[in-house]
Amino acid sequence: MLTEARQDFLVELCRSDGGLGVLPCPPSVPKAHRFQGGLIYSRMIDIEGRVLAPQDLANRRMRIWLDQLESWHFSPRDPPHIGDIYDRTGELPGGGLETTLYIPKDAWPTAVYCLNTIWRRLKLTGANGDGRRMTLVDFSFSTDRPPPH
Repeated sequence: MLTEARQDFLVELCRSDGGLGVLPCPPSVPKAHRFQGGLIYSRMIDIEGRVLAPQDLANRRMRIWLDQLESWHFSPRDPPHIGDIYDRTGELPGGGLETTLYIPKDAWPTAVYCLNTIWRRLKLTGANGDGRRMTLVDFSFSTDRPPPH
């Protein structure tokens, strides 16, 4: 499934939901990483998509998590970590393709606005697949609409 050295995906964006989630922090999280002393929070946006390409994955559901990239980490050997694609089929009920994307913090308000107004498709390029996971090397959102039937 996710076994190619490099693979392109096209995903139709169906819906999105998200905001700020706050919940009690487990004891294993260091105090320095806790919010207000005993909480953790998430700004992630949950997007539901449908794979259009590649053909062997067409019509599969893809859950996309959009999160803020706090800082860039450059390496002479590795590309910046902008996300991953996972195949979680069989791990949980309803599990399937899942993607995490990181948007630069400064672009977050614009990305949230565009996601809810004009973005309709997502192009992803994954690399170094091991069958269950690929590293994202490129992604872009677009306003492309599906062709009329």
